[in-house]
Amino acid sequence: MNYPETRKTLLEKIRTGDEVSWKEFFDRYSPVIAFVGKLYNFSDADCDDLVQNVMVKFFDSRQQFVYREKEVKFRTWFSRVIRSQAVDMLRKNRRVPIEFDADHDPFADEFDAQWRKVMLDEAMDELRMRLESQTYQAFELYGLQGRKLADVMSALNLSKDQVYAAKSRGKKLLREIIERRGFAEEGLHLEK
Repeated sequence: MNYPETRKTLLEKIRTGDEVSWKEFFDRYSPVIAFVGKLYNFSDADCDDLVQNVMVKFFDSRQQFVYREKEVKFRTWFSRVIRSQAVDMLRKNRRVPIEFDADHDPFADEFDAQWRKVMLDEAMDELRMRLESQTYQAFELYGLQGRKLADVMSALNLSKDQVYAAKSRGKKLLREIIERRGFAEEGLHLEK
């Protein structure tokens, strides 16, 4: 897998203690961690504690952490850290950790779904920066939200061909962004 260069760079900056990168890392991954807490039926306060525990664990191990893209995906390693911290919290509070069926692990399924959401949001942010505002709006309204063509044309004062072109251009560029960043292998499947 070609791990997304931005992620690799982000991890390297975190190793050096770059505050901006820490904020970006926290903003990007804290919703995923909190979502995992909900899978374990944690209260909102416990989810906040889980986020803090995982971030502290990652911060404490940042100097030793070396990303080896040929050996393990960051997503896999990070999910193990989150799961481990969640189970530790359950044990500490004398609650029995949830056992999942070996053939079907909802934790892995839900974690992967949240991970894909984060990756797609990141790709969409880049797409938004690369397209003109009106083109992006047409792509979002017609291509993603499935709004009626006539409504999009009217709202944005565009012709039918311009809306079709915006949808086509947006999808093509989004696929390129996803492929370049290596997200395609992360399970981001876009309709053809």
